[in-house]
Amino acid sequence: MTIIVRYKWLLLSVLVIINTPWVVDVLGLKEPHPLHGESTRIEAPEFLFETVWSGEFQDGIDEYFRTNFLLRGVAIRTRNQIDYSLFKLRHARSIVAGLDGYLFEENYILAALGLDSLPVDSIVSRTDRICELSKNTGVPVLVVFAPGKGSYFREFLPTEYTDREGQKKDRLYNAWSDEIETRKQLITLLDLHKYFEKKIEVFPKNGIHWSQWAQVEAVNLMIEKLNELLPDSLFAAHLVIDDSYRSSEMQGTDEDIEQGLNLWQNLEDLEATYYRTHWDLLPTSSRPKVLVMGDSYAWGPVNLGLLKHGFRDSEFWFYNSGVHGPLIEDKGASPMTVHGYTNRQEFEQIISEFDALILLSTDANLPRFPFKFAH
Repeated sequence: MTIIVRYKWLLLSVLVIINTPWVVDVLGLKEPHPLHGESTRIEAPEFLFETVWSGEFQDGIDEYFRTNFLLRGVAIRTRNQIDYSLFKLRHARSIVAGLDGYLFEENYILAALGLDSLPVDSIVSRTDRICELSKNTGVPVLVVFAPGKGSYFREFLPTEYTDREGQKKDRLYNAWSDEIETRKQLITLLDLHKYFEKKIEVFPKNGIHWSQWAQVEAVNLMIEKLNELLPDSLFAAHLVIDDSYRSSEMQGTDEDIEQGLNLWQNLEDLEATYYRTHWDLLPTSSRPKVLVMGDSYAWGPVNLGLLKHGFRDSEFWFYNSGVHGPLIEDKGASPMTVHGYTNRQEFEQIISEFDALILLSTDANLPRFPFKFAH
């Protein structure tokens, strides 16, 4: 009898463990220690006779239980911490440790050393299409090249990359800059890559994006350059710096790589500068309607309020694939879905409704720039 009771409790325990994920979902309970980075949670499969008969439902349930268990974050963080502490293994895609513990993403290292790939004639044709878009729509284009962490922290790049053959410092950045400089009548270049190269603390030790203070500086530099291109009746508002302070507690994206490692350990950070800011109060009617298209480096200025307070009725097309902005209801939907264009002529009509275009990229994404925007 004792053995039967024991097995009953064992069976009950197994049933509780197995059913915990869907019970947690139904009750809306918060998962402890959630993971940073790309979400791997999946929806429970729909119960249909056809999917049960084919075996799809059973496979889906198995995958759902393996992926969505309640303490998954605790388990993964523990595994990651053990592997990192004992073997310096990092369970995060493309993350590379440089000298003195500086963390990089691999594509920024390749960009700094000129080991990424893009034919020069492709740069010419892509620039041609940007010029053609500006000419056909009458909308001025401001191309912004953001700094890259690999180029900025060359002294901390890992030796397995710096020892490789075929290096050519900042190859694509230089090729793109030179080509755009030859098209000054139709494209204006704001070279923040060059501007920030002699500044200090542009990048945090454990983050990949430019630091919080550098994002503030970048906003105002973009606004100043943009105001030169706009008609006299339009002015983009500035982000006013009230004061600054130093902190060893990282804010914003200043430790985004570290967060993506999903460790229990808090890695050592360098003290950083932060600004307290407010926006100039300009009448809405005097501010321009601007389309910002770019990579993840544009999120910093956008999150600081550039679309809402610096401009009016403006949009951010993230990698030219997802639309965001104060007036966008279906955030993250494709430009074609949001604006309903189906051909080049209709696309140019949408673009012509903006007062200016900002195309922004860091050096690591120049092989893909401008992300088929002007195709």
